[in-house]
Amino acid sequence: MFGLLSAGCLFWLEKLQPLFLAMAVAALIHQIWAVFRRPPEKRTFGMKAILGASLFFNGLLLVGWVVLTIRYQ
Repeated sequence: MFGLLSAGCLFWLEKLQPLFLAMAVAALIHQIWAVFRRPPEKRTFGMKAILGASLFFNGLLLVGWVVLTIRYQ
């Protein structure tokens, strides 16, 4: 029973990967837009650090996803 459920979830997660990628990219674009629409004197170091960490970790996840996709094709 659990194997069938797991296989079904895996199937749908693989089919929805482009949607997850599009949502992640849209969220990053929104975050960048929210930071850079503020005047430069109102952009705190914390905002820039959070944006940088977010970009770094999302880039790392994207690279990992590409590597795993290539590896297991």
